[in-house]
Amino acid sequence: MNFIYNAFPITLQRLLIPLFCITILCCPRLWAAPYCRDSGLVDIPTGKVIEHGIFNLGTYFGFRNAGELPRDEAALQLDFGLFDRVEIGLTSVRHNQQSFLLGNLKVLLLREAGIAPNIAVGLENIGDSIESGLNDIERYERKSAFVAISKQFSLPSIHHITGHIGIGNNRFVEEIGMSKVLNGAFLGISKDFHPAFARGSLTFSVEVDGRGVNTGLRHTAASGLQVYIAAEALNAPAIDGKEIRYLAGVSWTNRALMKQIEEAKRLAKQAGRLASQAKKTTKENNK
Repeated sequence: MNFIYNAFPITLQRLLIPLFCITILCCPRLWAAPYCRDSGLVDIPTGKVIEHGIFNLGTYFGFRNAGELPRDEAALQLDFGLFDRVEIGLTSVRHNQQSFLLGNLKVLLLREAGIAPNIAVGLENIGDSIESGLNDIERYERKSAFVAISKQFSLPSIHHITGHIGIGNNRFVEEIGMSKVLNGAFLGISKDFHPAFARGSLTFSVEVDGRGVNTGLRHTAASGLQVYIAAEALNAPAIDGKEIRYLAGVSWTNRALMKQIEEAKRLAKQAGRLASQAKKTTKENNK
């Protein structure tokens, strides 16, 4: 993991190390949190995968709207992409002084081009099982397979918007709330904004995942630092504030850093070609 850590800017290293240590040491009730993954929405997966060589490392917290927002869960997550086709995720879990490690795998079957959408298949919660008796344990049911489809549309008023739809088993199927009707199906929409005041990008999303309607907002700064806030309705009506789960998270992605490296390589190659041409011209003039 040293190569991942060394890719962080020094200032982010100093910020994230104590943050992660506090999360592990001070949160005795840590569960897997499949929230706000780099290529997903609040809770549902999408048909997209992380690009090759890109990773996202972060910590995520869940709160219930009761008793002044007591902490409900937290987790550390690492997601990274390979070959522009495969996405692998790891989640560090700690519960009742026991440690768990859960994995996620997603494979891109079809890349969006023209009228064709992104289509991906995946498997979530691979590895150690979480003990029964936890609230909403269905969300962490092992070996939950899914198929997800994503397509970007251009609409007159709001320009580009992306739609997502899919179906899965295990954690995607519950006997509560809207899941009785959807029977494993999920859907959502997302929209990217680039306002000047944000100094980065904002991604707004709304989804229906069987437990209710969820909504989230992600801010990605030019440095790669990401901040998430979201609300998950679970199985209760939106007007029942006691059942709404609030989510918050902070992470860092090397996507912007990799773009800067690629741009630096391009400029270096261009400078080399210009220097070579200048040298060749000089030799011809001296003849």
